[in-house]
Amino acid sequence: MTPDVTSSSTIDADSDGVAGAAVTAPATSTSAKPVIHLRRAVPFAAGLGAASFVVLAPMGYPLAAVFFSGGLGLGLFNTMLVQRSAARFTASGDPNKRRFAVSVLARLSLITGLAVGLALALQPEGLAVFAGLAAFQLIMIFVASVPLIKELRQSRVGGSPQ
Repeated sequence: MTPDVTSSSTIDADSDGVAGAAVTAPATSTSAKPVIHLRRAVPFAAGLGAASFVVLAPMGYPLAAVFFSGGLGLGLFNTMLVQRSAARFTASGDPNKRRFAVSVLARLSLITGLAVGLALALQPEGLAVFAGLAAFQLIMIFVASVPLIKELRQSRVGGSPQ
């Protein structure tokens, strides 16, 4: 079981034009476990990958379906690495921003290198890797937006007054 880490931060408000003022953010409890669960995104991605085979294979592009599904997999892998990295960063007692930035750069370089390598080596079907990565990002936006929309509807912020 991972321990909860409670943090409180003070933000200098000079960037807002208020000289010498400080804003104290409330203490938050952050668990080292990932916040976004992929249990909703994985079925969407799997269904989209299967649909790509159903559509592209009869058209004579089975490799494009494979690379599209591979792009979906790379997007999933990237999201898991993001969650793990963010959980480590917040769980550490003294977070090192430079180490976090280097970790982000390494992760993005790895994902980009794999996608570009496949796209260049196996043209034109390899370009489907980028389509898969983009589709996974759209899936993640959708999955993250649904709870937000539900919350807005419950609080009547976005709806009409009754």
